Amino acid sequence: MDANALFEVFKSDIKMKKFLPILEGKERYPVFYDQDRNVLSLPPIINSEKTKITLDTKNVFIEVTGTDMMKAKVCLAVLGAQFSSHCAGEWQHKIEQV
Repeated sequence: MDANALFEVFKSDIKMKKFLPILEGKERYPVFYDQDRNVLSLPPIINSEKTKITLDTKNVFIEVTGTDMMKAKVCLAVLGAQFSSHCAGEWQHKIEQV
């Protein structure tokens, strides 16, 4: 399914349709792939089932998308602090920029 087909599906979804105007009609869309070219995220529209956090999750990649750089940086800092406070063991509070 390409982005246009996905947007058509989401136009009738009560939760998703409010996000479509952010990207609709754009020439290009942001997308995150894994090494096998599976779509992990089409921000800010949807994330993949593959990237859901479970009780067994060991590493977390936090991505923030926004139209205001300062607000995005503040949001990222808050999320990073919140996640690090729930870490345990040798990885406690380890945050790396990529």
